[in-house]
Amino acid sequence: MADPTMQNFAGRIRRIEKIHRKGGGFEATGTLGQSFYTRSKRVKRPVMRPALTVLTVFLCFKALTLAHLGTADYTARLDGLRTGNNVQKVGAHLMAIDPITQAAAAGIKPLLR
Repeated sequence: MADPTMQNFAGRIRRIEKIHRKGGGFEATGTLGQSFYTRSKRVKRPVMRPALTVLTVFLCFKALTLAHLGTADYTARLDGLRTGNNVQKVGAHLMAIDPITQAAAAGIKPLLR
């Protein structure tokens, strides 16, 4: 008859080897163990950051154009767009002078001269 302690030890070894074959094992807290590399990761894609970047670039473009042309010439060009086809009308609506664009153009104008 075998020693019961050795049977218990052999059973634990088989259990540990089975866990290791399945990709498990001991991982200390705060370390990158095997489960970090083998489990599937959900990729979180940012949505707001690119949208805010595009909006900021668009507002800066409008402010630079307004500062360069001046208010009178800018509104004259917008009036020309408003008399065009539907795409030009949408462009005129998007390029209209708003308070943010006007304030940014006022800040940029001294830098252009």
